[in-house]
Amino acid sequence: MPAPETSTRTSSPVQALLERLHERHAPDTSGEVASYIPELATADPGWFGISMVTADGSTYEVGDTRRKFTIQSISKPLTFALALEAVGEQEVRRHVDVEPSGEAFNSITLQPGTGLPLNPMVNAGAIATTSLITSLGFDRPIDRILNEYSAFAGRDLDIDEEVFSSENETGHRNRAIAHLLRNANVFDDGVEDVVETYFRQCATLVDCRDLATIAATLASTGVNPVTRERVLREDTVRNVLSVMASCGMYDAAGDWLYTVGLPAKSGVAGGIIAVLPGQLGIAVYSPPLDVHGNSVRGVKVCEDISDELHLHVMSPARRPPPPVRVERTCLNSRSKRLRSRVEQAILTQHGHRARVFELQGELSFAAGELVTSSALADADETDFAVLDFNAVRSIDLIDVPIFSHLVESYEETGGEIAFSDIDRHPLFADALSRQRDQDGIHPVRTFADLDLALEWCEQGLIDRYGDIDPDPELGLAQHGATIGMSPEQITLLASHLDHRDYEAGDLIYDETETAVHEMLLVTSGKISVLIRTEGGDHRRVATLSPGMTLGEVAMLSGGERIGTSVADTRVAAYVLESGDLEVLRSTDPSLVAILFENLIKMMAVRVSNLRDNIH
Repeated sequence: MPAPETSTRTSSPVQALLERLHERHAPDTSGEVASYIPELATADPGWFGISMVTADGSTYEVGDTRRKFTIQSISKPLTFALALEAVGEQEVRRHVDVEPSGEAFNSITLQPGTGLPLNPMVNAGAIATTSLITSLGFDRPIDRILNEYSAFAGRDLDIDEEVFSSENETGHRNRAIAHLLRNANVFDDGVEDVVETYFRQCATLVDCRDLATIAATLASTGVNPVTRERVLREDTVRNVLSVMASCGMYDAAGDWLYTVGLPAKSGVAGGIIAVLPGQLGIAVYSPPLDVHGNSVRGVKVCEDISDELHLHVMSPARRPPPPVRVERTCLNSRSKRLRSRVEQAILTQHGHRARVFELQGELSFAAGELVTSSALADADETDFAVLDFNAVRSIDLIDVPIFSHLVESYEETGGEIAFSDIDRHPLFADALSRQRDQDGIHPVRTFADLDLALEWCEQGLIDRYGDIDPDPELGLAQHGATIGMSPEQITLLASHLDHRDYEAGDLIYDETETAVHEMLLVTSGKISVLIRTEGGDHRRVATLSPGMTLGEVAMLSGGERIGTSVADTRVAAYVLESGDLEVLRSTDPSLVAILFENLIKMMAVRVSNLRDNIH
């Protein structure tokens, strides 16, 4: 997995805050570097880095954020998460409890009565959860664990073999804990195998930015905000953050929750992560530790960040953003499909009857009710509506009946409603589909992105309020390129054109073409123009309709194609080659002048439509 590209903002209030905090706490020399693991004792007490990654993937960092160190106990919530997804919550709870301990992280104790470790954040609980991980397609359990950690960080991680050897040679206390667990039948595997896996996971090499990305992945309901890949289920994230909040800082957990108010986890190498659910992840690296085994500078930085940015999860000042981020109509929000003048006139007159609701944040029961109220407010005056879920981080399954009822209510008023980008939330989408199937109701109309949903709205308005043949083939005299030509000029132009047909899915022009010598005058069907993104995928930037042209810029300039063109439906077009254009230029210069004027006008409309979509 290659290292992700991140957006680092160097001139912002947040960056300035991190720099100020780094300068404030760098002189603090209190605390001691961990020495019970010999390799950790070699760390420089002056190393100090702060990093923050937001839910949109923006990264802020200052200091020694790229210096590698071992993850140590910050691995515990990650392995706990993997165990929850590998064997299920019920099985995990058979091996480890979730109660705060009030004792040191390496205490050799089990829960009175149950004989289980107190929680997954102390060594006993972490060893128990590590024992639940099987190789499952990997050579060893540690390979599976390391693969999961890499998904959290967004890049391939390695193990520091020297630190592993140091821990393995001196980790007698952890072996004692493992033997206690084995004696209590918490696990059945060989003690040495489990302990070695545990030591290796703790010896995983990370840097401060990796830890901030890991924290931000937990903040973003399990989706890595840098790679955009889902790492955990939403319910797993909830369980992990709950235990981090109550147990992540060992016997200082209560004081931490009171002062900082964020789920967190520390490691004896000097790392700390803190999570503000739904918004951001924070990481600090500074080796000197306090008496609880937590980074001295790390604790103080997190206290200051929480205080200055008002991040405490219990703060009454913190309010979630409104669930409807933007509400628009087709008067001010159009798809990338380029429309004829007749179609544009229809949309100008009736565009207010199609509404788009861009949703955001975490949609709970209360948020679902607010969305319903907003969407039904003017339902009697709306024919088509779209709920866009692109900026939604999570949806509670309790919203399934709420959104299903919203669809039914809209249809009762004579309108139609669709969802876009709902596939980003597969659990919700599947639950909604199952409920409607059980109730004998047709599925909700869905689209992969907002652009396709907008095109559906537009076409619905055109079909409802226009009197247009749904699949006409324009005559040459009706084409936008021939406006202003005399009948004789159109006849002359026709004598230099060939007629060509394409089937749906056919590649019309490829962006890699260099010998460009023709253009198309589209007379029927739809053509999508696609550009290649930085990730190598293709993204639609325009859809052409009858009466439009394709390929004129490349033909006239002699340059490369702007993008790849694909037939969405069966397409018919006239083909004008560059050689025929030169013949027309010498035969009837005024014809060519009119053609060029029309092409310029159509290009102006197209550029205006595309300027907000290409970046």
